[in-house]
Amino acid sequence: MAEDPIETKDGIQEEKTTETAPTPTPYSIFTTKQKRWIVAIAALAGWFSTTSSFIYFPAIPFISRDLGVTIEQVSLTVTSYLIAAGIFPAITGSAADKYGRRVVFMISLAVYFAVNVGLAVQRSFVALFVLRILQSAAISGTYSIAYGVIGDLVTPAERGGYTGVLSVFLNTPPSVSPLISGLLLIRWTWPSIFWFLAISSPVVLLAVVLFLPETCRTIVQNARRRPSPLLRPVFPVLSPLGQEQTDAQAIDHKDGNKKLLNPLSVLVLLKNPGTLLAILCFSVYYTVYSCLQASLSTVFVEVYNTSGLVTGIIYIPFGVAQGVMAYFAGRVLDFDYQKTAKARGLSIDKHAGDDLSQFPIEHARLRTSRLFLVACGPLIVGYGWALQYRTHMAVPLVLQFFIGATNQMLFTSVNTLLIDFHPESPASVQAANNLVRCEFAAIWMAVLDKMLKSLGPGWCFVVFAALHMLTLPMLWVLTRYGVVWRQKRAR
Repeated sequence: MAEDPIETKDGIQEEKTTETAPTPTPYSIFTTKQKRWIVAIAALAGWFSTTSSFIYFPAIPFISRDLGVTIEQVSLTVTSYLIAAGIFPAITGSAADKYGRRVVFMISLAVYFAVNVGLAVQRSFVALFVLRILQSAAISGTYSIAYGVIGDLVTPAERGGYTGVLSVFLNTPPSVSPLISGLLLIRWTWPSIFWFLAISSPVVLLAVVLFLPETCRTIVQNARRRPSPLLRPVFPVLSPLGQEQTDAQAIDHKDGNKKLLNPLSVLVLLKNPGTLLAILCFSVYYTVYSCLQASLSTVFVEVYNTSGLVTGIIYIPFGVAQGVMAYFAGRVLDFDYQKTAKARGLSIDKHAGDDLSQFPIEHARLRTSRLFLVACGPLIVGYGWALQYRTHMAVPLVLQFFIGATNQMLFTSVNTLLIDFHPESPASVQAANNLVRCEFAAIWMAVLDKMLKSLGPGWCFVVFAALHMLTLPMLWVLTRYGVVWRQKRAR
């Protein structure tokens, strides 16, 4: 409130009171540069979650030979990894929303390092099976926590762009990891793969310890609260200046931590119809994606008789397409958000964030994705029949590229939508997503070989394309009724 002097007819000065609009509280007081570095560190931690799966595929025949077991037995370690990747993020995601991103990142990476050392030195199938489960348990949750960091830092109007950048990190493993594995297998044997993970993961752990600030909004709000010493980085160069915490805030934080950790709380999120539909759609996309990747290390190698470094190189088109599209998908989502707001006469506040209770966020996030979904189905069919008729190797690889590009648009849009649905617990909703998608993919991966042998690649991928296209009416329902469901939940 300001007071300005004015002069009356009698020459006597009086004070005129004018009202000044209050400055809205910023969604986050981290600077743009700090946000980018924080997301980059979180993305590097999440990178190992996907890498640990794809770096393993080219080594399967070598592990089978050295351990004296069948390919089918080694493939069980892939299925068990997926099952664990669905279960354990429920624990780490819930813990990250309660105790903070930083401490869970540190524990996950430290345990992951120790398990990789064990995988590198073991020489029995039982040890391999058990340690692969522990490897998944340690690192799979970093994927959901990385998305949680975006929910902490970024308003809905900018969320698509940051999610796209994060997806670039999380979707390079399908192409980079098998190539790394192929190069390692040329010079050394399969344990070198786990030594690579054991050496590289402490580098990211060190970056978390030294630089990553706490971002969880239940602990630091928009970063104005000062967290406990354990949640502070050694060098606070990525922390905002001037943080202050009153005694009342400190008491609230302490009381909040008295509540017991409940991993099953992530399942409660599935009671929301919109959340459930979005996760079911994402699970289908992830299943098709996983089965396509698995076909490269089985059917593709068998049809074209590839081996060694070539086996690693054939993963590149799919991964490159996903990495490139992830970046552009984020920009498309931000553009669609602005276009939707303008069409409905709504203002956008990138500073404090927008109230999405009346905003058709489902339409904004999915309006372009549905076009990519329609294009992706025929590409999947074409890929299957290209393998069936043993066309030139370039044909299925080109189809893989375009499948990766179209599928990535779906990944980015649905992941961003899930954060929009639950900005107060973004890591938990991603953990719920992990639970459903990984278990769903594990079931289909378990029957993939039988489907390929009984149906052939052509009809097998017709089935996957049909499964993919079934999500189109689900997305329509989500767009049509999503706002109504969210408003009912709010009431």
